[in-house]
Amino acid sequence: MDFSWEALEEMAVASCDYQAEPTSEEIERWCNLFDISRSEAPEIIKEFRMDLDRRRLTDDQWDTIKDDKEAEGYNRETYEYQIQLSLTTSRTSNRPKARDDKALFVFKLGLPFADIESLQAAVGISATLKKGVGEEGDADFAHVTGATKRAIEDWVESQSPRPPRPTFIRLSQSPKDLSDMSCHPSLGIDSSLPQHRLQDKHCHTPAQMEYPVWYLFYGTLMDPETVQKCISLPSTPQLVPASTKGGILRTWGRKYKALVDGPADARVDGFAYKVETAEHEEYLRFRETEAYEVVRCRIILEGGEEVRGLTFRFVKHDELDVD
Repeated sequence: MDFSWEALEEMAVASCDYQAEPTSEEIERWCNLFDISRSEAPEIIKEFRMDLDRRRLTDDQWDTIKDDKEAEGYNRETYEYQIQLSLTTSRTSNRPKARDDKALFVFKLGLPFADIESLQAAVGISATLKKGVGEEGDADFAHVTGATKRAIEDWVESQSPRPPRPTFIRLSQSPKDLSDMSCHPSLGIDSSLPQHRLQDKHCHTPAQMEYPVWYLFYGTLMDPETVQKCISLPSTPQLVPASTKGGILRTWGRKYKALVDGPADARVDGFAYKVETAEHEEYLRFRETEAYEVVRCRIILEGGEEVRGLTFRFVKHDELDVD
């Protein structure tokens, strides 16, 4: 790829911006303009500065609006961020990275938390321990939710002297949070209604950690080779023609299928597959990303047999294509 000297210069300037740690004054400005907390601001600022391809105002453009925007509290950088926000379908959709309680993050254990126990003692919240490989060999990593991440950041901010801030990496994975007290979450069903607060515990299936478990696939997962590659199977899996009710298929991004709640008698055709292990399910959830969530559904297999299973329901309704 060829770059003009002007483009290279702009990228160099942006790179220098990224290397600069946000000052207290900058953090205060971002908090006031964009309704973010002091613990969230440094990460959001650095993430924005790291985007070397972001839209930048020319000197002439900024000189034209500088007086008006500075009177509103902006400087050049924050107004460029405001422009980026306005180019998204909604302002809030640009910041779930900092606000989403159900988002998943991972960070390497070390300072200030040597292990899960020290994390729990400091923050009062536990986390999932995962083994992995770091830059210096084998390492332990903590998997936490967005809510726990913010609790950790607030704890770090409250300490004096302030300990090192963990480096969080966001994991884009479909959330799975199946209730053992009701049918929540289920395709096409408002489980908060009295008639759906089931008394028979056997109806609260599949359970959160129940394997093997049936999944209804639609869209690109209807291709056996795609499933094989996704979960690293030694051979092409046998998918069973199947359907479910209570949902309808929409599209997003002009090409992706998105299953959303629909009328009780609305039918969606696809293929069923029995996922054997939690590891295989995790691969599928990473593939579908946090744009979807795992929900319960009734799956009607070819031949008429009905089984209780799971599927992926789309959650970003404001990003659906207009029919």
